[in-house]
Amino acid sequence: MTISISSKTLSDYDANLAYNTASAFLRKSDLANYLIDQLEQQRVKLNIEVSTDPALANQDVSNNGAIVWNLHSNLTPGANLADVTALLNRIPAQQKPYITSLWTLMHLLALACQQLNNQLNFRDADATWPWLDEKVLSANDIENVVARELSDLPLPDEQNWNRLLNRT
Repeated sequence: MTISISSKTLSDYDANLAYNTASAFLRKSDLANYLIDQLEQQRVKLNIEVSTDPALANQDVSNNGAIVWNLHSNLTPGANLADVTALLNRIPAQQKPYITSLWTLMHLLALACQQLNNQLNFRDADATWPWLDEKVLSANDIENVVARELSDLPLPDEQNWNRLLNRT
């Protein structure tokens, strides 16, 4: 899959910076790293539109191979999942907007994996998560495992994110 990053509200540089910063943190989870790699290897195109439009915050307007990830989203998808809640509860208040936005991207990527389940090669011999071999792949399962894997790791120090949020 070709993952392309675009934005109507940010420069290409800033949109790619936002995605690369977020995915670098998410890839600290072995499962997230594996799944992002799997998404990149597919023969379909996935466009991630990075938005700073406050009107689109907390709305799911993704469809047809286009994910719209809004940096201003402040609702936590998957907050009803135990491991996600545990991860998010340890975040200091000043980092909540930053990590919530990162987690929104994780949620959208997990949904993409769920929707592309039949096309993704989860039966790869290198896969170390037996439940990935299931017929029905759940975004909730993905999010819980990624949250569990990230919960013991230090939170990102990088605040390039705030630069992007403060300009909009």
